[in-house]
Amino acid sequence: MSTLHSDREPDVSLPTAVVPVAGEADLVPVVRRSWRGVWLRAMSLAALVVVWFIASLFFDESVLPGPIRVFGTLVQNLGDSETYFHLWTTVYRVVAGMIIAVAFGLIIGLAMGLSKFGEEFLDSWVLVAFTVPSVVYGILAILWFGLNDLAAIVAIGVTAVPAVAINMWQGVKAIDLSLVRMGQAFHFSRGAILRKLVVPQVIPYLLAALRYALGLSWKIATVVELIGLSSGVGYQLSYWFGLFNMTQVLAWTILFTIVLLLIEFLILKPTEHWLTRWRPSMQN
Repeated sequence: MSTLHSDREPDVSLPTAVVPVAGEADLVPVVRRSWRGVWLRAMSLAALVVVWFIASLFFDESVLPGPIRVFGTLVQNLGDSETYFHLWTTVYRVVAGMIIAVAFGLIIGLAMGLSKFGEEFLDSWVLVAFTVPSVVYGILAILWFGLNDLAAIVAIGVTAVPAVAINMWQGVKAIDLSLVRMGQAFHFSRGAILRKLVVPQVIPYLLAALRYALGLSWKIATVVELIGLSSGVGYQLSYWFGLFNMTQVLAWTILFTIVLLLIEFLILKPTEHWLTRWRPSMQN
């Protein structure tokens, strides 16, 4: 029986002799580019600190304290167990809210991308929800659910849903249908087409949605904590703002910025590298 009419996935792998094998010589440029990126980022942060230090010389400490004083305060805060309680509380709210946002955003985005009816029915709702200020969601959530974690989680989830939905909507619409038709011509099963041709094209949009949702989630979390809750990073910012302590305000701002960077480089970046390992790396 001809294999062209079989339900099995055809073997379209390249011959062994054609597949490039990475040797030590091939890994050297990759390692160099990796270290070059690390050094460039470190130099960029160092330049920012230098600019901050120079600017602080022209202002009073109540307006713009210098980086040495702020980082010293940050180190002192890290020695207090209460700091970790407030930081963990905000991280918990952000993660819980993002789970809601990703779940509903994926469903809405896929419905809009795969169905013309879904697109025409939902696009106005998504665009309107996207334009509503996040602080409005925070106020409504507090009025509905009270001053508790649920209010923050719901506000975060509702705020980030449109961002995830729009990214997934555009990702599905950007799928290269010629690749799908090629898979059908080679008699790929539907599962193989979805797994090997569709999902890899959507993953970059999903990762972009996660990054955007993460930034929005941190912002709305601090806003909700600032306007109504008694715990979290936002509460600490509100507390020290009430005391006009700019040093503590900047110290807490830098702390949750560091947490965001750790999530980006320890979780999102490795995940992106693993999920998109099929793409050729850019050569400099």
